[in-house]
Formats: sequence, C-alpha cells, structure tokens
Amino acid sequence: MTMLDNAKIAKIAREVATANLSSSAAVTDVTTAPYADSEGRDALRITIVVSPIEGTDIGGEAVLDTLVQIQEQLQAAGEDRFPLIEYEAENEVVGDT
Repeated sequence: MTMLDNAKIAKIAREVATANLSSSAAVTDVTTAPYADSEGRDALRITIVVSPIEGTDIGGEAVLDTLVQIQEQLQAAGEDRFPLIEYEAENEVVGDT
C-alpha cells in the first residue's frame, strides 16, 4: 500500500479546497492524520479549516467537488487510503463535545 507523507497530502487538499471554495471561504489550514475506517482499513482524516466570507455560504456543489477532486488527486499521486474530509470554521473551538 502506498502512503504519501502528511505534507504532500495537506498540499493537495489545500490546493483543491482553495480552488473550489475561494468564492465563499478562505482556506486557513489543512491538517491530516491517519485513522482506521469502520472496517479497520487504513484511511486518512483530512480537516480543512476555513474562514467564511461574510454574506456567503459554502455551497454543497463546492463541497462535493472538493471531496471528489481530493480523492482523485490523492489516487493519482499514489495514495491508496480513503480520505475522510471534515470542515471546521476558523473560529470554532476544537475538542470533544
């Protein structure tokens, strides 16, 4: 199984997210971490932190395009793990609720 390093994964995710979301949000950070899916297979957790532009909403089509394109570009780069994409607003408090 091929696995890219976290920096390369984050770079791909940031580029794709910025291209798809730039009209409604600024991508301020991208973090990646390995995890296991519900069947125990190796996967990726990618968190995209955005700062929404006031008066706009992030549309479902942009979110879907981002998911599909990140998955396609990771596969093209040789990454075999499935990406779970999460979004956080820049001002959200991160932690267990």
